[in-house]
Amino acid sequence: MSSFPRGVEEERMKWLKLVGLAMVALAAVSCGGDDRPGIVELLARAGHSSDDYNVAFDLAERGLWCEDDVWLPEVYWPAGGRLGRERALPRIERIVFVAWDMPAGTLRGWDLVRDEADRTYWSVTLSADEMGFGCEERYTTSFFLLASWPDNKISRAIGLERAAQLALQEDISSDDAVLVDHYTLIDVERANVPVPDTATYYLQNLFTGATFSTDVPTEGDGSPDYVTRLEVDYGKLNLGAMTDVATGVVYKRDGVALTNHCLTVTDTTLP
Repeated sequence: MSSFPRGVEEERMKWLKLVGLAMVALAAVSCGGDDRPGIVELLARAGHSSDDYNVAFDLAERGLWCEDDVWLPEVYWPAGGRLGRERALPRIERIVFVAWDMPAGTLRGWDLVRDEADRTYWSVTLSADEMGFGCEERYTTSFFLLASWPDNKISRAIGLERAAQLALQEDISSDDAVLVDHYTLIDVERANVPVPDTATYYLQNLFTGATFSTDVPTEGDGSPDYVTRLEVDYGKLNLGAMTDVATGVVYKRDGVALTNHCLTVTDTTLP
């Protein structure tokens, strides 16, 4: 599972190389009595997401790997390690990997650890015991990243995929930030799943707790690509700002969850 725009085999070799380093970093965090606020407290402090920076763009090189029930979310900040840019970048204090149980609406978070040798690389390794499930289980839990910087400002939810590279695509757009159009595409061959007949959308305002969910049919023409479309009235449902809302999609066939996709609102989709 990865969103890195690189060769799959190259990413696989990097995963094998770095998983040991991430395990050491995780042990340091787990045993060190980290007293930073938990994810719920962090959200409560921030109160809403910040639009000061398009952090989702600069976290473009991000990925989620799972093998032998060992989970590894990893990020290059900023993408490509380009620290010098014309556009100002925030001083990231934390990048948190969040597991979102979509039906229950609960969040759990783990801090990514910054590598001392490569200051652009952040990661954390988690076992199935720590996560509560293995690689091919619990598809009603999706994943996203939250970045925070000084003054308790926090980014929008930056989605991670539980599928192979390039298997999933998305778009969230609106003309007025009230009526919001959602679009997803799944390539069933790349995702290595049966053809889904249904997608369940889950929307949750991370700061107010407002939620909405609904089932929509998938649309396809016999090719490997199947799409979903959904228009949501954020105003009528009291969902709040687009950037405060996490959106996840669970693909299903005959009621059985196959995989999921956590979407990202980017600046190009904002009105």
